[in-house]
Amino acid sequence: MSFSADVKSELLSVEAEDECCLHAFCYGLLLCSRSFSLREISALTEHSNIANKYSEILKKVCGVTPLISKSDAGKYRVEIKDAEDRAKIMNSFGYDIKSRTMRINYANISDECCKSAFLRGVFISCGTVNDPNKRYHLEFVLPYKNLIKDLALFISEFDEFETGLDPKIIQRNSNYVMYFKGSESIEDILTVMGAVNSSLQVMGVKMYKDMRNNVNRKLNFENANLDKTISAASKQIDAIRKIKNTIGISRLPVELREIAKMRFDNPDMSLRELSESLEVPISRSGVNHRLQKICDIADGIK
Repeated sequence: MSFSADVKSELLSVEAEDECCLHAFCYGLLLCSRSFSLREISALTEHSNIANKYSEILKKVCGVTPLISKSDAGKYRVEIKDAEDRAKIMNSFGYDIKSRTMRINYANISDECCKSAFLRGVFISCGTVNDPNKRYHLEFVLPYKNLIKDLALFISEFDEFETGLDPKIIQRNSNYVMYFKGSESIEDILTVMGAVNSSLQVMGVKMYKDMRNNVNRKLNFENANLDKTISAASKQIDAIRKIKNTIGISRLPVELREIAKMRFDNPDMSLRELSESLEVPISRSGVNHRLQKICDIADGIK
């Protein structure tokens, strides 16, 4: 199963504590399903547990039993065949024959506690989320522009999102897509809907990625420093060899002779190791200063 399917399975296991929340959950499930109107009420899903939940909730909230069928392609279709049953469902959520259903009817989300239940139903119907190991992306897909705008406003006004959310909306073919990219936003949405375990999984992946990136940055920094050290040491040894083959090491000032011999015999030593190996230890910067003097002397030899 995909990560998105796992999230939906977790959401399906969340039980609404109050009747009002169950009503809101059912409303979110219906409003954002394949079709929700007096002419047709239906849902289409690849997962049997979603089809069964859709049927179960309709029985509890509206007293209507839908028909579940499976296509040759393996998709489950849940639909209300009877026109009177469809009218009963629409009336349950405040719609009459003249109503347009492409907007959120906030009367069905009566209390603060119902907001999470409604969003949970919406996500099960039209939401998906990518595996966080691949990328951070959560989206809701609907065919109605006004409805997706309503949903964006609804989510952005959640008090639980302390940092605030900034949903983006684009058109993809004949649908409208509201999406979130940041891991923090996805964690917040999953938590608010009730997918706490999935949210923790996203957090865990993010922590692992951050740790791995920090290690890589440290390794890159150390490798860069090592390259600089090797390059500097190579330049210093070339300078010492030039002096040795021309004027001779003995012509160097006394304070430079020891460090010249030490560097020539130990090309892999760091400045700190060189400083600690001298007969009279000096600072790391002192070693660097003396080696630079040796390079300057070599540069002056014609």
